[in-house]
Amino acid sequence: MAVPARLEPGPRAGADDSSVLVATTTLVGLLAVSAAFVFLQRPELVILAFAAAVVVFVCAVRVDFALLLLVATVPLEGAIQLGSGSDITISKLAGGLCFASFFLFALATRRRLLFDGSHALILVLLGLALLSTLQATEVPQALSTTVRYASFVALYIVVSQFVGDHRLQRRLVWVLSAASTVAGLLAIENFLSGAELQAALPYTSTNDTAFVLATTLPLTFWLLRGGLGTRVAAVAMIGVMSASIVLSFSRGALVGLAAAAVVHVLTQRRHVLVLLLGVLAALVATFAFVRTNPAQIETGFEAKQRVADENVASRLEAWKGAVELIEEKPLLGVGPNNYREHFYEATGRPPGTDNPLVVHNAYLDVGAELGVIAMLLFLAYVGVVLWRSNVATRRGNGPPGYATAVRSALIVAAVASLFLSEQYYAPLWLLGGLATALWWENRHPATLASAEQ
Repeated sequence: MAVPARLEPGPRAGADDSSVLVATTTLVGLLAVSAAFVFLQRPELVILAFAAAVVVFVCAVRVDFALLLLVATVPLEGAIQLGSGSDITISKLAGGLCFASFFLFALATRRRLLFDGSHALILVLLGLALLSTLQATEVPQALSTTVRYASFVALYIVVSQFVGDHRLQRRLVWVLSAASTVAGLLAIENFLSGAELQAALPYTSTNDTAFVLATTLPLTFWLLRGGLGTRVAAVAMIGVMSASIVLSFSRGALVGLAAAAVVHVLTQRRHVLVLLLGVLAALVATFAFVRTNPAQIETGFEAKQRVADENVASRLEAWKGAVELIEEKPLLGVGPNNYREHFYEATGRPPGTDNPLVVHNAYLDVGAELGVIAMLLFLAYVGVVLWRSNVATRRGNGPPGYATAVRSALIVAAVASLFLSEQYYAPLWLLGGLATALWWENRHPATLASAEQ
């Protein structure tokens, strides 16, 4: 690391410096008095501010802690709203801390960062999103979505750098599983209380909640490899998440889980008993929650049944509309998150009728909003990270069985995305970063941290 140039001595302290000292002391005193006054009136604000300052400081000096904090907010993003109508979420705040911490770490250590074709793919995809934003009908919502894309690109880049850091990879699963369990409990409580007709968090859709939990579930199953205490905790978390997914009545999430289970049984037959244990935990937990309020369960199920056929027809129409938009604007699409603005003209529906807002297919959604090239890049990204997770599984990279769990989670995400628009959510990008980090393990022994330090 280069040695900074020596600083020249400043002017000698003299009489003029006393006024600076007095002013500084006065300012500090005023701040202390103000803090004391606020503490007497609203002590919780001072405590909250102090806690926030501690978190920011720790994130600034520990990039791994900053990443874990970001991961913890992913399942809970839909549970907390920071201000009425605000676009700022806890995930965005945690993401800002994480990416700033990583930037400072990279500058301070001057480590060579890994960069390969997958990073180029998503950077080009982000560039196309920026170009598409410029010609969108609703530029503000397009720009907001593009910023969200940028955060996922940053998430993938950061996670993919932790090659060989098995300790962090284990902690990541624990943090994600624990946060998903809390999200699952909140979603179930929201359902059983009658606030929603399906298990969902207050500020997000049922399908989005189920998608995050379903992609976490294979990683939580991996925790069953631990000791007795770890297994008990894992079974409890699997039960809560599974019950929440079932009570969400999200068919896309369930189809994704079924596909991952089939692949896992065909390739890892010795884990059949573990899989059956997880299914049993899911059934027991679901039955237990059903018994607490059977009338609400019946109401939710009947409501889902009434709209089931209509949902299928609506999604087929949404897919057809997306294809029409891809044909009309193949280069840059209609703009990020602007599908809703073109739904009526693409499908021929009269304005005022039901608008699904999204395509309910991540791949067609990207094609309609960002263009054909972006859709192909997104498909290529999903294919690359799936392939890398499979290679890492064959090589046994990472902690024992870890790569298999990541592959199963990616299968859930890839298959469920055929029925859900989940390119705007973290799982595909977080899991992709893990797959790349595992894949690189044989090529680069350790970058940000050595394994098992």
